[in-house]
Amino acid sequence: MDKTDKMERVCGYLRMIERTRLLKNTTEELERLVGFSVGSGNGLARKGGKSLFMKDAILRELAHIAKQDTDLDLQEVLDAYIGADRICERMGNVANPALFCQHLVWYFYSDAEATEDIAPIINKVEAEQLPVLVLLVLKLLPRLSAKGGDVRDIRQDYRRLFCWLSETVNKDIMMQKLPMLTQMEDEVRRHPDNMCRLHLISTANLILNSFGALSTRERISISNKELLENQFDPEVDGIWTENEFSTVFWQFESIANGYHLYRYQADSSRKSLVFTKFFMKFYRLGDGIMALVIHPHAIRYLVSGKKMPNNLFAYLDCHIQAGSEGYSDAIITFSPQSADGQWFTLRQLRSSEKEDFFQSLLDSGQYEKTDSHASDDYDFIISLAAITSDHIYISKDETTYYRVPKSLNSLLEEVGFNSNAGVMSFKDTADGEAATYIAFDDFNLYYDISTKELMAEYQIEVVDSISV
Repeated sequence: MDKTDKMERVCGYLRMIERTRLLKNTTEELERLVGFSVGSGNGLARKGGKSLFMKDAILRELAHIAKQDTDLDLQEVLDAYIGADRICERMGNVANPALFCQHLVWYFYSDAEATEDIAPIINKVEAEQLPVLVLLVLKLLPRLSAKGGDVRDIRQDYRRLFCWLSETVNKDIMMQKLPMLTQMEDEVRRHPDNMCRLHLISTANLILNSFGALSTRERISISNKELLENQFDPEVDGIWTENEFSTVFWQFESIANGYHLYRYQADSSRKSLVFTKFFMKFYRLGDGIMALVIHPHAIRYLVSGKKMPNNLFAYLDCHIQAGSEGYSDAIITFSPQSADGQWFTLRQLRSSEKEDFFQSLLDSGQYEKTDSHASDDYDFIISLAAITSDHIYISKDETTYYRVPKSLNSLLEEVGFNSNAGVMSFKDTADGEAATYIAFDDFNLYYDISTKELMAEYQIEVVDSISV
């Protein structure tokens, strides 16, 4: 690209930033940002005269600000905006914009069939253009030919976006509401000054990508594999307290696929220990640590395939401060990433100076242990024995196996020896009868084998040998 072409391109970007009010909602706000007047024919593209260096410096500084505020590459957004606007030009008016955009999202982010209304354009849309295209069709972003001036009501634009997203991304997911949608609603509520059209694009992008990662079992399995690569063991086994004066203490117990986190409430007068057993995993994400904590009742929704209430799991930002050698001064802090996680009220744990005392309570036969969610308690034994071309074998006992046909679900072709697959047994149920499942936990696949009739329905058999 020669100097003339680059000058034209840079000036085009600067005019576009100003005309669409992309970074700031009004000309006045943009002027405060750049420190000079941009009105009355004195726009961004005119600054620096004929100096490409000066104009490019303005664009680069705006790109730096955009990256800090939204983590978006400004030039990529501008190019996507230009491409999406051209698609809108070719499409003309859309009879039902909200439904049209839903069809786009379900096709690209959840592998739905292409509907008649979007079929003419799906081969013309690039992935990075989708969030901008949706916002253009919903009239939450201006067309490049528009001359609308300052943003009239950015808060209303966010309300319209969240309303449409709520109807779009909560449709077929395993939880009642997409966690990222709640997280972004919380962020806007806490930081209203961040609201602008570039942040609107970022918000749509984050929520749609999160939906895409959770929209189907196949996509969930891919997401789980990616998360598994970042899962780690911070070696937190042992007893912790919120403070040394409380009768409540916590215990981490490492298991094959994460941790059990027990919350114990001691009552010395009644010689009782009432406990709740949570499930927890730790992940390294970038420079930080994320913890996922799951309420004991969540498993009932997982195995039944019902939509899980969002108050049964929480994503937490986590900081682990290692203790000094020989001292009990390790600290773990937790902070919910969104309002969905507020139900898990634990915010800080310290390695307990009274670990021996609390351990003696656990070991004492004089204290009766009571599970606050006994009907949700289960054992999960990872017992994958063999994989053949047509079947997966799960150990039942020392001499027999459950033979599971891969034809039950295409995802079973992805099961490997590092998969969390085995037998999940509930100790009790609401009607007093135990239940047993063949579980492929990484793929959210659970097959009830509690009766011979159910086993026959799934064509799961008990065999005494493995046939290749």
